[in-house]
Amino acid sequence: MNVPKVAPYGTWTSPITSDITSSGEVVFKEVHVNPQNDGVYLVEARPAERGRGAIVRMQGTESIDILPKEYSTKSKIHEYGGGAVGFCPDGTIIFNDANTDGVFTLSEAGEVSEILKGNAKLRFGDFDVSAAHPEWVLALHEIHQDDGEVLNTIAAINLKTKISKVVVEGADFYSHPRFCPDGKNISWMQWNHPDMPWTGSEVYVADWENGEVIGKTYVAGKALDNAVCQPRWHFDGSLWFIQEPEGIWQLYRYFPDTKKVEYVHLKGYEKIEMGMRELMIGNCSYVPLDQNTIVIAYTKEGTNGIITYDLTTEAVTELDLEIVQVAFSGIRRTSSNSFTLVGATTKTPQALYHVSLTKPNEKQLLKSTTSIPLPLSIFSPAKSITFPRTHGVDRSLPSHAIYAPPYNPDFIAPEGLPPPMIISIHGGPTSHVPPGLALDAQYFTSRGYAYVSVNYSGSTGYGRAYRMDLNYNWGIKDVEDTLSCIDYLAEKKLIDRERVGIRGGSAGGYTVLNAMAVHPTVFAAGCSLYGVGNLKKLAEFTHKFESHYLFNLLFPSDAPLAEQEKTYYDRSPCFHADKIERPLVLLQGSIDKVVPIDQATEMERVLREGGKDVKLVVFEGEGHGWAREDSLKRSMEEEEGLWKRCLLR
Repeated sequence: MNVPKVAPYGTWTSPITSDITSSGEVVFKEVHVNPQNDGVYLVEARPAERGRGAIVRMQGTESIDILPKEYSTKSKIHEYGGGAVGFCPDGTIIFNDANTDGVFTLSEAGEVSEILKGNAKLRFGDFDVSAAHPEWVLALHEIHQDDGEVLNTIAAINLKTKISKVVVEGADFYSHPRFCPDGKNISWMQWNHPDMPWTGSEVYVADWENGEVIGKTYVAGKALDNAVCQPRWHFDGSLWFIQEPEGIWQLYRYFPDTKKVEYVHLKGYEKIEMGMRELMIGNCSYVPLDQNTIVIAYTKEGTNGIITYDLTTEAVTELDLEIVQVAFSGIRRTSSNSFTLVGATTKTPQALYHVSLTKPNEKQLLKSTTSIPLPLSIFSPAKSITFPRTHGVDRSLPSHAIYAPPYNPDFIAPEGLPPPMIISIHGGPTSHVPPGLALDAQYFTSRGYAYVSVNYSGSTGYGRAYRMDLNYNWGIKDVEDTLSCIDYLAEKKLIDRERVGIRGGSAGGYTVLNAMAVHPTVFAAGCSLYGVGNLKKLAEFTHKFESHYLFNLLFPSDAPLAEQEKTYYDRSPCFHADKIERPLVLLQGSIDKVVPIDQATEMERVLREGGKDVKLVVFEGEGHGWAREDSLKRSMEEEEGLWKRCLLR
C-alpha cells in the first residue's frame, strides 16, 4: 500500500504536466453526423498544430483525419466563430477555411473543391444545406467594408453556380439560418444593438421559392426582454426554439400553418434552463431523434444534465449519464434511438460519447480530448457550492461557485495549515463554469492548491434574473461575490485566506485588475489573461459584436454623459493602478481584436511608472485566448511561477 508523503501544499509532484495541458489535449469545437450514413465527425482545434482546425471521421473508437493539412476549418464571424462545418444530404462536407477565408466542399475521400474564393473581408459560417434542394446552402455572411463598417446578413450559396447572394438583411446580427425539411420555409434568429443574443433576440420564418426569400413572419422573442435561442425544425414541420417569457429558458414550438406558438411543458423542469448563452454560432444542445423523442441538455444551478421528452405521452426521462458539462454544439442525432454528445463528468475530461436509449447508462466512450492517459486517482472532483453574500448592499440572494479541494493520492499536507487557493473568474462576463473536470484546474489541485471558479452575479445557468443582475454593476457585484466566496471558504476552514491568488481571462481579467485595485490586501497576487484595464477604450475600439455590450453592464441607457464618464473612470483599473500592492502578471495576445493589446500595455506602463511588481507577457500571433501549444505551455508556467512565488510558505 502506498503511504502518502507529507509535504506542504503547493509543492506536490503531479503527473499532470504543462506539456499535457498544452499539447496532450485538443478541443472538440463541433460534433456532426453524416446524414447519408450516420457517421460521426469532429471538428478539433489542435494546439500541437498551431491551433489548426481539423475534421475527423470516427470509425468506432478510431479517428481518421480527412481534411488535408493545408486547410484549417474555423469560422471568424463575430470574432468568436463557431459553425465552421455543415453537411450536404449526400454526405459531402461544406466548410470554411481559416487560412484563406474561402468556402469549400470535402468528400469522404478527402477531395477538396472550392465553392467561394477566399476574401479576407467576406466571412461565412453556420452552414445549412437544404435536404429538398441540395444545391442551396444558407449561411451567415459577415461583410467587412472598406470604411471599417461591418454588415451581418444571411446569404444563400448555390453549390452548382458557386455564387452567393444576400437573402436576409437589415438587422445588426443573425444566427441559426435553417431550411425546413420540405424546403418550403426557412427560419433564423436575429437581434439588434444594444442587445446581445442572450438579452433580447427574435425568431423569424419566411417562405423559400427558387432561391428567394419571400416575406417574413415574426415568431417569438423581444428586444431587451426575452432572449431566444436555437430555432430548429422538427421532422413534422414545426419549428422548435427556446425562449424565456417567464425568466427561464424553456422549449416552445411554432406551427407555420396556424402560426401558433405552443409551450412544451417539461414536467418537473419548469424552473430549469434549457438554453445557453450563444457567444459563438452553430450551437446545438437539443435535437429530435424521431417524431416523438427529443433529447435535451439542461442547466440547473450551473450544472448540465440530459433528459428525453416524449411528445405523445409528455413523459420526461432523466438519463443517468454522469455528464455535468455538455459542450457548445455538443449533441447530434445518430438514429431514432441514439445520439452522440461531447461532455465531461466530474472525474473525466471532456470526451465524445455515443448513447443508445435502449441502454443509456452504458454510454460508449468514442474519443477523449486528452490523448495522454492519466490515473483517475489523481483528479479532485469539483462540486457546486452556494454561499451567502457578505459584501455589497444587496445581500438578499446567495451566489455560486465551483470548488475543487487540493488532492493527490501520493501526498498529504502537514496538519494545522489550510491550503492556498486560486480563485478563477470566468469571462463573458455573461458565462459560467460547470463542474466538469478541467485539466487546467486539476494541474493545480494535484499540486496542493484549492481551486474555485466563481459563478458571480451575471452568470448564466441560474435564470434570467441572475444573468441580468450584473447590469449597471459590472466591476462591483462580480468583485463582491468573489470576496464573499473567499469569506465562505475561509469560514469553513477550507482555505488560507492570507494565501489567495486571483486569475481570470477577458472579463474575468478585468475583475482581477479591479479587485486588486479596490481591495489591495485581499489577494496575494493576480494573473490577468487578456483582461480589460480601460473601459472607455474598450467601448471605443472593440469589435462590432460586443460594441454595445458594455453599456448596460455599466450604466442605464439614459445616464447623463457626465455620469457615464465618471463610471468609466471609477471602474477602470488603469486609473487606480497606484492602489495595487501585490504582484501582477499580464498575459496578452498580440492580435486580440476583442480586448486589444493596448489594454495590457497601458496597464503595464502605469504600474511600472508607480514602481509596482508587474510582468507583461505578449504572445505573438495569438488573439483572444491561446490556440497554440507553445502559448498554452508558457501561460501555464507563468501562472504557476507566480503562485509558487506568492502563495507558498
